[in-house]
Amino acid sequence: MIRPNFFIIGAPKCGTTALGHYLSEHPAVFFSEPKEPFYLSDDYPKLKEQHLLRELDDYLKLFQDADPRIHQSIGEGSTNYLASKNAVSNAIGLNPKAKFIVMLRNPVQVVHAYHMEQVWARNEDEPNFETAWRLQSARKSGQRIPRSCVAEQFLQYQDLATFSPQIKRLQTVVPTEQVLVLLLDDLKEDPAEVYRKVLKFLDLHDDGRVVFPVVNPSHKHRFEWFADFILRPPRFLEEPMFRFRRWARLRRPWIIDAVKSMLRVSSKRRAISAEFERELYASFHSDVVELEALIRRDLSSWKAPG
Repeated sequence: MIRPNFFIIGAPKCGTTALGHYLSEHPAVFFSEPKEPFYLSDDYPKLKEQHLLRELDDYLKLFQDADPRIHQSIGEGSTNYLASKNAVSNAIGLNPKAKFIVMLRNPVQVVHAYHMEQVWARNEDEPNFETAWRLQSARKSGQRIPRSCVAEQFLQYQDLATFSPQIKRLQTVVPTEQVLVLLLDDLKEDPAEVYRKVLKFLDLHDDGRVVFPVVNPSHKHRFEWFADFILRPPRFLEEPMFRFRRWARLRRPWIIDAVKSMLRVSSKRRAISAEFERELYASFHSDVVELEALIRRDLSSWKAPG
């Protein structure tokens, strides 16, 4: 069976959805549907259940429509693979020559945006980010975990955005020439240049892309009760709902996209206090300093507010 040869492995809220979208439209790229199957992160066991991926064959079927004569690069984009302790090793075991794309961002911005995304996905039930941040210790000991949460790791915001140990783990498993680290700052400033860099890394020809739309901006549900039912259905409806969602992803009937568009509305994140912002920057400062050395980039703007 066809196996993926590249992975966009995270971090979340760092532009991976946009990059995956741009690459998926390249004629020589086959991208999985769903973008994030989560299969290789077996330390997050509940995630792959949402896509009914219980065996390796189920996972590899995501790539069965790829044509090696056309699709030079075959990949997926599970954003928890960078934070996972097992995913990258599992990916290398699946394909030792696989390439890995990492996207990073100011960790304070990451955790703020990620909290909002977890509220959206129903993994988080605390709408106030500062409160959720202060619940991390309790949640690490198993307290205050929402019933609807499918991965308790998602509630450990500081661990998620402490990037240096994640990069170190990646560098010990994967040869340097098979890793590309990008910054969201660069993608925002010059998306065409970053896109060409990715194509070169994947040994793909330049398809001449010049339009780079914003993908996956901040959003919220129009009807929260309906989101609860679709995203976290009652247990007796989980299996049929997961099957329906998988069918909708594969078939993409126009009515589904129209309904999803109607139910999703743009929303800005709630601002955090200046005092809490300074606390967040201080908590990530030493990690950012270490990360600078690991990826050989100046990250001065990530070290203090403003």
